[in-house]
Amino acid sequence: MGIVNSFVNQIGRETGRDAYRSIISSNKFRSKVSSVESPLSLLQDVKSFELTANDEATLLKITNLVEKSENSDPEDFEWQELFRELDNKIDFCKENLNKEFHCKLEILDQLNADNFQKVKKEHIDYIKRVINVLEDNVQNSEEKNITTAKLLSFIGLRPYYMDKKVVYSTFNVILLLIMGSIFYLGYLAYSEPILNAGNAPVSTQEQIAKVSRMGISLMVFISLLYIIYLALAFRKVNKYKCPIKENKQSIDQFQKYLSELQK
Repeated sequence: MGIVNSFVNQIGRETGRDAYRSIISSNKFRSKVSSVESPLSLLQDVKSFELTANDEATLLKITNLVEKSENSDPEDFEWQELFRELDNKIDFCKENLNKEFHCKLEILDQLNADNFQKVKKEHIDYIKRVINVLEDNVQNSEEKNITTAKLLSFIGLRPYYMDKKVVYSTFNVILLLIMGSIFYLGYLAYSEPILNAGNAPVSTQEQIAKVSRMGISLMVFISLLYIIYLALAFRKVNKYKCPIKENKQSIDQFQKYLSELQK
């Protein structure tokens, strides 16, 4: 049977695998079902298939492998290699088994082709779902304005605007309020050291100047922390565009792969 070999040789398996690797870290694309046969383990069984001393036992062995392939996981890109190997093993059996088994091998050959088409259709549906998810991610990401995100970083609302992270935004706002309060206390100590010295002595000019310097130091320290905070926030905003670019590249790869599958 040439249908499996010709098709598998035609489509760009590496293109699909490259696109798949680019999103494999996301669990949303891998919903394993316990009843689904693992293509990797089944593929190893097919590759290790050998003739037995009994032709009938050999036929039973290859038949079991073909039947198992029907439940291959269409989300795994090894399914193509699996059917190619099965096709080769069936041809191998045709060459080595007695002619009385050829009729059954032809039926098995057709069953393998039917299974291939079934898994192929399921795989195409899966690729379409992946593309839809990636396109939704890109659309949602591009709705965010980078300039707005940077402006909102000044008041701690960047996480909520970009990712709807209420907890993180609340934490950032509280942190900025604390930093602002400390800065204000430093300003008061600098501008009016006598009234805002707390328990520090202010009976001499040197002591007053010391309180004032402490206020300046406090303001400088908080200002540096705020600058670091903004730098980290802006860095995250700038990185926000990276996943968009990666998703677009993955979409292009999957669409190219899909067009090859549908030829």
